[in-house]
Amino acid sequence: MTSMVKVWDLPTRFFHWSLVLLFVFMIVSGESDELMEWHFYGGYLLCGLILFRLIWGWLGTRYARFSSLQLNPITAAQYTRNLLRSQHRAQYGHTPAGSLMVVLMLGLLSLQLLTGMMSTDDIIWSGPLYPAVSETIAEIAGETHEVIQGLMQLLVGVHVFAILLYKLKFNEPLVPAMVHGRKPKQGDEPAREGVSLVKYLLAAIPALGLTYWLFTLPI
Repeated sequence: MTSMVKVWDLPTRFFHWSLVLLFVFMIVSGESDELMEWHFYGGYLLCGLILFRLIWGWLGTRYARFSSLQLNPITAAQYTRNLLRSQHRAQYGHTPAGSLMVVLMLGLLSLQLLTGMMSTDDIIWSGPLYPAVSETIAEIAGETHEVIQGLMQLLVGVHVFAILLYKLKFNEPLVPAMVHGRKPKQGDEPAREGVSLVKYLLAAIPALGLTYWLFTLPI
């Protein structure tokens, strides 16, 4: 029986699947006038979630920390080329391509949230930051918000394709690993350490505070 090693901690897994659900909800609600109020509320929850992940990227366990990411674009390009040539070495944490995807998605999501809060539909709903910006800025924010939505959907499509590729071509089940947090043991790479309750609270409390504050703002 293959020995399994703890890789993804519970907070990271909670973030991942919460992001999946909120991302789908934001797309659906953004296309419905009846759900637009809930679209804003979903955005507020997403703001708290992103803040938590940014803090957890510094305080979290080994493979959740940003210091574990491999952010060299040349290395990522070489890794992707080798992957398409069926040359792949399994890793515990994020691969070079996956590392860049993490940074890109967090950055785009943050910009998406900011532009959404500065936007208006010119009918009923306006973001909480809309009164603080000029009409020109609000218009640019609205257009940027739509462009980023398309980019995010494209990135999600690439992500899903990669998951299928890893499973079908290399028999590496990435989805189960993000459910139970474990991967097959390989080489001398260490398992993650346990989750520190203090560090978890240092990440969770500011995220909850931001979410609560956003829910007090008028839309």
